[in-house]
Amino acid sequence: MVRNVSLSAVELQEDTLQPGDILFVDLYKGWCHSGYWDHIALYTGGDYPVVVEATYDGGVCRTSVQSFLKRDEPAEISVRRLKETPFRDEKVQQAIDYALDQVGKPFDRIAVPGLLLLKITEEKHHCAEVVWRAYKAAGIDLDCNDGILLAPDDIYYSPWLKPV
Repeated sequence: MVRNVSLSAVELQEDTLQPGDILFVDLYKGWCHSGYWDHIALYTGGDYPVVVEATYDGGVCRTSVQSFLKRDEPAEISVRRLKETPFRDEKVQQAIDYALDQVGKPFDRIAVPGLLLLKITEEKHHCAEVVWRAYKAAGIDLDCNDGILLAPDDIYYSPWLKPV
């Protein structure tokens, strides 16, 4: 479903980010089969800041933040962060650890058309699935509608997250 949604993006710089932040990307100015956001990645922080993402040609991979931010210019990027919750820092670290453990897994090619964003296997991942499974491994279900399909919008509107 195509929606006309006006969402404000942050003027994003690396020093704005905190480990566990989720970056949402709108490549096509609001046009996407599965919602507003086209792509999603998890920021890891650390000495060599990267995002973990699932890409069609790279599978689940680490991408430097600079490369990630520059790759799709002038895309709109928005950042959401886990709200304050008991043991928040530990849960964020568990999510990051899970995401990093997925690096090297293949991309779920069924998800390419943006219509079948299933979350039924851990063997292959699409971009939203990597982030969802990472936080799910930490005990937090970011899917706002708990359906069998999972699009970036389902995570964007999660009540667990707040805008940055």
